[in-house]
This record gives sequence, structure tokens and C-alpha cells, in this order.
Amino acid sequence: MESLRYTFLKAINSVGQQSAYVPPALSNNFNTLPELLQKFFHQCGYTGFEKIECAHIKWNDTMLKLGPTAKWSSMSCYQINFLLQPVRLVYMKISIFRLLTLEALDLYKDAHGSMSIKLIKIIPISNTAGKEIDASELVTILAETMIIPHYAVQKYITWEVIDASSIKGTITYNGISVSGIFHFNQNGECIRFVTQDRYFTKKNNKYQKTCWTATANDYKLKNGIRFPTKFSATWHTDNGDYEYFKGTIKSIEFNKTEISGI
Repeated sequence: MESLRYTFLKAINSVGQQSAYVPPALSNNFNTLPELLQKFFHQCGYTGFEKIECAHIKWNDTMLKLGPTAKWSSMSCYQINFLLQPVRLVYMKISIFRLLTLEALDLYKDAHGSMSIKLIKIIPISNTAGKEIDASELVTILAETMIIPHYAVQKYITWEVIDASSIKGTITYNGISVSGIFHFNQNGECIRFVTQDRYFTKKNNKYQKTCWTATANDYKLKNGIRFPTKFSATWHTDNGDYEYFKGTIKSIEFNKTEISGI
């Protein structure tokens, strides 16, 4: 039985090999995008940037809350996204009471999503998949346009202006379509994403569509681009808000798939 770490690295290699056969990277044309998104690209320094085929998000100080009443657990997080087709690969190592380690693998590739969890690398805890997971993974990819703006020019995402500071994005892939609203501040920074199309896992592995918010802030300039260094995710349940993820983005590297220190 292979470890989730090995599965993660194997998935990066597989998708990377597929990407090697796509046409060479070209410069982007953002002129067809709504004005809010054009301003976002300009403010973040992506105008004239090479075409992005993949992005390596380097996380620091990531924390996860495993339940609404649980305490925060420290976590190591490794993430690669591909753009030609929507692909999101995230490997996590979670410290429990500083004694045990959970491995988690959050994947969307080949038009399907899954979440696998193992204890001390070998004991399966859960392995979930299905149309609800597919939809939830897709809407998460849509939300990460805040971190990887080049998702905005992909053919599987469309845009609709709501007002002067918000815009609706819709991602459609493999027969599934999900949407959310992006909110921008006066500086042209995308600071919040809200969707009703993500599924919250309830008891007995039952799913319920639940309002979900991702926030991005504390934009900083590094290597010529501005990106949010603080990111968090919150469920808005019938029993109140449940913030379950928060982390710091150290850097974003484009068109590189090397993972170190995993």
C-alpha cells in the first residue's frame, strides 16, 4: 500500500508529463476580461507575464481545525495546481497532540476529486469521492483565482459583473458547474470569495450545500508580483461560523513542479 506522499508525488509527475505535450507557453491577453479582473492583473504585476501552466504555492504556518469545537492543529502543506485542465494537488501532514501524524491528500485530477486520510502513514481513516467532492474541489479551484489569477483566462471559467466591486465566476468541467462571488477592495485586490456550491460533510458521510468563504489579504510584492500572504477558509453552518483553515503563503512559483522538504 503506497503512502499518500508517494501518491502525491506520482500525481505531480503524471500531470506534469501530460502538460509537456501542450503547445509552448505564450503571453496572455487579458483585454477580454471584465475591468475588475484587468485591474487585478495590473495591480498584481501580471500584465505581460508568461502563460502559466502550473503553480507551486509554498505555505508557511498552516493550521487546521478538524471540527467546529476542536483546537487548531499545526500542519505542513504542499500544493501544486495545473491550469490547462483544472488540477489541484495538495498533500498535508497534520500533527495531533504532538504525538501522532495524520497524512491527508486532497486531489482534483482527471475530472474527479477525492480526499484521503491516513494515520501514521499506513492506517486508512477515510477516503471520500463522488459528485459532491467533484463539485467542492472545482469551486475551491475557482476560489484560488485569488492566488493564481491566470485561472481567470481559462476557457472553463466564465465571468459576470455584479457591481463596481464584485464579480461572479463560474467554473464548468466534466458536466459540473459551480459558481461564487469575488469581492475586491479599493486597491483592486481580491479579498474575499463566497459560494453556496460547496458541500459540507456531515455525520455518516452525508453532504449538504453550505455557504463557504475564502479570504485573502496582506498582499506583498515578491519577485515582481503581488500576492496575498494570508489565506483562510470558513464554513457558515446552521450552528455558526466554522473557520477551519488558515495559513501564510511564503511564495508562488510558476511553471515549476519541484517539491522539496516533503
